[in-house]
Amino acid sequence: MVRFKSILFITVIWLAVLLSGCVGDKNVTEPANTTPVIIVTATATPLMTPLPEITPTGTEIQVKLNGARGFIPNIQTINAGDEIVWDNFDPITVTLISNDGLFESKLLAYYQQYRYVFLKPGKFTFSIENNNLTGTIIVEYPPIQRPTPSVTTPSELPPNALFVTARMEKLSNWSTGNEIKYGLDAFKVNVLNQVTIPFTIKAQILSGDQVLEEKTFTLATQDSQVEFTNEKKYFVNNTNVTLRLVITGYPPIEYKFVESGNLN
Repeated sequence: MVRFKSILFITVIWLAVLLSGCVGDKNVTEPANTTPVIIVTATATPLMTPLPEITPTGTEIQVKLNGARGFIPNIQTINAGDEIVWDNFDPITVTLISNDGLFESKLLAYYQQYRYVFLKPGKFTFSIENNNLTGTIIVEYPPIQRPTPSVTTPSELPPNALFVTARMEKLSNWSTGNEIKYGLDAFKVNVLNQVTIPFTIKAQILSGDQVLEEKTFTLATQDSQVEFTNEKKYFVNNTNVTLRLVITGYPPIEYKFVESGNLN
Protein backbone atom coordinates (compact mmCIF):
# COMPACT_ATOMS: atom_id res chain seq x y z
CA MET A 1 0.00 0.00 0.00
CA VAL A 2 2.86 2.32 0.88
CA ARG A 3 4.56 1.41 -2.38
CA PHE A 4 1.41 2.22 -4.36
CA LYS A 5 1.13 5.64 -2.76
CA SER A 6 4.76 6.38 -3.62
CA ILE A 7 4.21 5.44 -7.23
CA LEU A 8 1.04 7.58 -7.34
CA PHE A 9 2.90 10.56 -5.84
CA ILE A 10 5.73 10.31 -8.37
CA THR A 11 3.20 10.06 -11.20
CA VAL A 12 1.41 13.22 -10.03
CA ILE A 13 4.77 15.09 -9.83
CA TRP A 14 5.71 13.93 -13.34
CA LEU A 15 2.37 15.09 -14.80
CA ALA A 16 2.76 18.50 -13.11
CA VAL A 17 6.21 18.98 -14.65
CA LEU A 18 4.94 17.87 -18.03
CA LEU A 19 2.00 20.28 -17.94
CA SER A 20 4.20 23.20 -16.86
CA GLY A 21 6.41 22.59 -19.90
CA CYS A 22 3.40 22.75 -22.24
CA VAL A 23 2.28 26.06 -20.85
CA GLY A 24 5.70 27.60 -21.49
CA ASP A 25 5.99 26.23 -25.03
CA LYS A 26 6.92 28.84 -27.68
CA ASN A 27 4.30 27.44 -30.02
CA VAL A 28 1.52 28.76 -27.83
CA THR A 29 -0.06 31.81 -29.50
CA GLU A 30 -0.43 34.79 -27.20
CA PRO A 31 -2.80 37.69 -27.87
CA ALA A 32 -1.11 40.48 -29.85
CA ASN A 33 -0.29 43.72 -28.07
CA THR A 34 -2.34 46.12 -30.23
CA THR A 35 -2.16 49.95 -29.90
CA PRO A 36 -5.41 51.81 -30.67
CA VAL A 37 -5.25 54.03 -33.78
CA ILE A 38 -6.50 57.59 -33.33
CA ILE A 39 -7.84 59.25 -36.50
CA VAL A 40 -7.87 63.05 -36.42
CA THR A 41 -10.09 64.85 -38.91
CA ALA A 42 -9.20 68.48 -39.62
CA THR A 43 -11.94 70.81 -40.72
CA ALA A 44 -10.85 73.91 -42.61
CA THR A 45 -12.46 77.10 -41.40
CA PRO A 46 -13.11 79.51 -44.27
CA LEU A 47 -11.42 82.88 -43.94
CA MET A 48 -14.04 85.53 -43.32
CA THR A 49 -13.58 89.17 -44.21
CA PRO A 50 -13.88 91.08 -40.94
CA LEU A 51 -16.92 93.31 -40.79
CA PRO A 52 -16.11 97.00 -40.72
CA GLU A 53 -16.16 98.83 -37.40
CA ILE A 54 -19.32 100.88 -37.18
CA THR A 55 -18.85 104.54 -36.38
CA PRO A 56 -21.04 107.57 -37.14
CA THR A 57 -20.70 108.49 -40.81
CA GLY A 58 -22.00 112.04 -40.50
CA THR A 59 -24.67 111.31 -43.13
CA GLU A 60 -28.11 112.70 -42.31
CA ILE A 61 -31.25 111.28 -43.93
CA GLN A 62 -34.62 112.96 -43.43
CA VAL A 63 -37.92 111.17 -42.87
CA LYS A 64 -41.00 113.40 -42.73
CA LEU A 65 -43.82 112.75 -40.27
CA ASN A 66 -47.51 113.45 -40.89
CA GLY A 67 -50.34 112.50 -38.59
CA ALA A 68 -52.54 111.43 -41.52
CA ARG A 69 -50.00 110.07 -44.03
CA GLY A 70 -47.51 108.58 -41.62
CA PHE A 71 -43.84 108.31 -42.62
CA ILE A 72 -42.49 109.84 -45.83
CA PRO A 73 -40.83 107.70 -47.11
CA ASN A 74 -42.27 104.78 -45.23
CA ILE A 75 -39.26 102.54 -46.02
CA GLN A 76 -35.70 103.88 -45.93
CA THR A 77 -32.47 101.89 -46.40
CA ILE A 78 -29.32 103.33 -44.84
CA ASN A 79 -25.79 102.32 -43.86
CA ALA A 80 -24.91 101.60 -40.27
CA GLY A 81 -23.56 104.82 -38.81
CA ASP A 82 -26.00 107.03 -40.72
CA GLU A 83 -28.36 109.37 -38.84
CA ILE A 84 -32.11 109.47 -39.41
CA VAL A 85 -33.78 112.83 -38.80
CA TRP A 86 -37.53 112.52 -38.19
CA ASP A 87 -39.13 115.90 -38.94
CA ASN A 88 -42.74 116.65 -38.06
CA PHE A 89 -44.37 118.48 -41.00
CA ASP A 90 -47.82 118.24 -39.45
CA PRO A 91 -49.21 121.27 -37.58
CA ILE A 92 -50.56 118.75 -35.10
CA THR A 93 -48.11 117.42 -32.49
CA VAL A 94 -47.28 113.74 -33.06
CA THR A 95 -45.74 111.04 -30.88
CA LEU A 96 -42.97 108.99 -32.49
CA ILE A 97 -42.68 105.43 -31.19
CA SER A 98 -39.83 102.94 -31.71
CA ASN A 99 -41.49 99.53 -31.93
CA ASP A 100 -38.13 97.89 -31.17
CA GLY A 101 -37.43 99.94 -28.05
CA LEU A 102 -34.51 101.90 -29.45
CA PHE A 103 -35.62 104.99 -27.55
CA GLU A 104 -38.46 106.32 -25.44
CA SER A 105 -41.50 107.79 -27.23
CA LYS A 106 -40.80 111.28 -28.57
CA LEU A 107 -43.37 114.07 -28.60
CA LEU A 108 -42.69 116.25 -31.67
CA ALA A 109 -44.40 119.57 -32.24
CA TYR A 110 -44.73 121.23 -35.66
CA TYR A 111 -41.29 121.36 -37.37
CA GLN A 112 -39.65 119.72 -34.37
CA GLN A 113 -37.06 117.03 -35.11
CA TYR A 114 -35.66 113.93 -33.47
CA ARG A 115 -32.34 112.42 -34.51
CA TYR A 116 -31.00 108.92 -34.06
CA VAL A 117 -27.73 107.35 -35.25
CA PHE A 118 -28.13 103.68 -36.18
CA LEU A 119 -25.00 101.78 -35.16
CA LYS A 120 -26.52 98.30 -35.41
CA PRO A 121 -27.56 96.64 -38.68
CA GLY A 122 -31.09 95.29 -38.82
CA LYS A 123 -34.67 96.10 -39.69
CA PHE A 124 -36.47 98.50 -37.37
CA THR A 125 -40.06 99.72 -37.40
CA PHE A 126 -41.61 102.89 -36.04
CA SER A 127 -45.13 104.17 -35.64
CA ILE A 128 -47.01 107.34 -34.82
CA GLU A 129 -49.31 107.14 -31.83
CA ASN A 130 -53.00 106.85 -32.82
CA ASN A 131 -51.96 106.08 -36.39
CA ASN A 132 -51.96 102.63 -37.99
CA LEU A 133 -49.22 103.55 -40.47
CA THR A 134 -45.69 102.39 -39.76
CA GLY A 135 -42.28 103.33 -41.07
CA THR A 136 -39.33 100.98 -41.58
CA ILE A 137 -35.61 101.69 -41.43
CA ILE A 138 -33.38 99.01 -42.95
CA VAL A 139 -29.81 99.35 -41.70
CA GLU A 140 -27.07 97.62 -43.67
CA TYR A 141 -23.35 97.25 -43.06
CA PRO A 142 -21.48 99.97 -44.95
CA PRO A 143 -19.63 98.70 -48.00
CA ILE A 144 -16.14 97.43 -47.22
CA GLN A 145 -13.53 99.82 -48.52
CA ARG A 146 -11.15 97.95 -50.76
CA PRO A 147 -7.67 99.31 -51.44
CA THR A 148 -7.68 101.20 -54.69
CA PRO A 149 -5.49 99.32 -57.14
CA SER A 150 -2.55 101.31 -58.38
CA VAL A 151 -3.06 102.66 -61.87
CA THR A 152 -0.26 101.88 -64.24
CA THR A 153 0.30 104.61 -66.77
CA PRO A 154 -0.13 103.15 -70.24
CA SER A 155 3.08 102.83 -72.24
CA GLU A 156 1.58 104.44 -75.31
CA LEU A 157 -0.19 107.75 -75.63
CA PRO A 158 -3.94 107.30 -76.33
CA PRO A 159 -4.85 108.03 -79.95
CA ASN A 160 -5.63 111.69 -80.65
CA ALA A 161 -4.85 112.58 -77.02
CA LEU A 162 -3.03 115.74 -78.08
CA PHE A 163 -3.63 118.17 -80.90
CA VAL A 164 -0.27 119.71 -81.81
CA THR A 165 0.70 122.38 -84.31
CA ALA A 166 4.35 123.37 -84.92
CA ARG A 167 4.83 126.14 -87.48
CA MET A 168 7.78 128.33 -88.39
CA GLU A 169 8.56 131.08 -90.84
CA LYS A 170 10.55 130.03 -93.89
CA LEU A 171 14.21 129.68 -93.00
CA SER A 172 16.49 132.32 -94.51
CA ASN A 173 19.63 130.96 -96.19
CA TRP A 174 22.82 132.53 -94.81
CA SER A 175 25.17 129.93 -96.27
CA THR A 176 28.47 131.19 -97.69
CA GLY A 177 31.21 129.10 -99.27
CA ASN A 178 31.58 125.89 -97.28
CA GLU A 179 29.55 127.21 -94.34
CA ILE A 180 25.92 126.10 -94.25
CA LYS A 181 23.78 128.39 -92.12
CA TYR A 182 20.06 129.14 -91.94
CA GLY A 183 18.24 131.80 -90.01
CA LEU A 184 15.26 130.79 -87.86
CA ASP A 185 13.42 134.01 -87.13
CA ALA A 186 10.07 132.88 -85.69
CA PHE A 187 8.08 129.77 -84.76
CA LYS A 188 4.86 129.07 -82.89
CA VAL A 189 3.80 125.90 -81.03
CA ASN A 190 0.34 124.97 -79.74
CA VAL A 191 -0.42 121.84 -77.68
CA LEU A 192 -4.06 120.99 -76.79
CA ASN A 193 -5.20 118.21 -74.44
CA GLN A 194 -8.18 116.42 -76.04
CA VAL A 195 -8.78 113.77 -73.35
CA THR A 196 -9.43 113.72 -69.60
CA ILE A 197 -5.94 112.42 -68.75
CA PRO A 198 -3.58 115.04 -67.24
CA PHE A 199 -0.20 115.39 -68.98
CA THR A 200 3.04 116.91 -67.75
CA ILE A 201 5.08 117.82 -70.82
CA LYS A 202 8.55 119.14 -71.59
CA ALA A 203 8.59 120.64 -75.10
CA GLN A 204 11.98 120.81 -76.83
CA ILE A 205 12.74 122.73 -80.03
CA LEU A 206 15.46 120.79 -81.88
CA SER A 207 17.71 121.50 -84.83
CA GLY A 208 19.38 118.18 -85.49
CA ASP A 209 20.80 117.20 -82.06
CA GLN A 210 20.89 120.79 -80.80
CA VAL A 211 18.23 121.84 -78.27
CA LEU A 212 17.31 125.45 -79.02
CA GLU A 213 14.61 125.94 -76.36
CA GLU A 214 12.69 124.01 -73.70
CA LYS A 215 9.30 124.64 -72.14
CA THR A 216 7.75 122.59 -69.30
CA PHE A 217 4.00 122.73 -68.59
CA THR A 218 1.03 120.68 -67.43
CA LEU A 219 -2.25 120.17 -69.28
CA ALA A 220 -4.36 119.07 -66.34
CA THR A 221 -7.82 118.96 -67.90
CA GLN A 222 -9.53 118.30 -71.18
CA ASP A 223 -9.33 121.27 -73.60
CA SER A 224 -6.49 122.89 -71.66
CA GLN A 225 -3.73 124.13 -73.95
CA VAL A 226 -0.39 125.91 -74.09
CA GLU A 227 0.89 128.18 -76.87
CA PHE A 228 4.36 129.70 -77.08
CA THR A 229 6.75 131.32 -79.57
CA ASN A 230 10.52 131.52 -79.76
CA GLU A 231 12.43 133.59 -77.22
CA LYS A 232 15.07 134.72 -79.72
CA LYS A 233 16.29 134.19 -83.28
CA TYR A 234 18.61 131.29 -84.14
CA PHE A 235 21.15 130.32 -86.78
CA VAL A 236 21.08 126.58 -87.52
CA ASN A 237 23.12 124.40 -89.86
CA ASN A 238 20.24 122.36 -91.29
CA THR A 239 16.59 122.71 -92.17
CA ASN A 240 15.44 119.84 -89.98
CA VAL A 241 13.71 121.71 -87.16
CA THR A 242 11.49 119.51 -84.97
CA LEU A 243 9.34 119.69 -81.85
CA ARG A 244 9.89 116.91 -79.31
CA LEU A 245 7.34 116.36 -76.53
CA VAL A 246 8.73 114.48 -73.55
CA ILE A 247 5.55 113.40 -71.71
CA THR A 248 5.77 112.00 -68.19
CA GLY A 249 4.88 108.30 -68.31
CA TYR A 250 4.93 108.01 -72.10
CA PRO A 251 7.54 107.68 -74.82
CA PRO A 252 8.67 110.99 -76.42
CA ILE A 253 7.00 111.99 -79.67
CA GLU A 254 8.29 114.33 -82.38
CA TYR A 255 6.61 116.68 -84.86
CA LYS A 256 8.32 118.34 -87.81
CA PHE A 257 7.90 122.09 -88.06
CA VAL A 258 5.85 123.19 -91.04
CA GLU A 259 6.88 126.38 -92.86
CA SER A 260 4.17 129.00 -92.88
CA GLY A 261 4.00 132.53 -94.20
CA ASN A 262 1.68 133.63 -91.39
CA LEU A 263 2.04 132.41 -87.79
CA ASN A 264 -1.03 134.29 -86.50
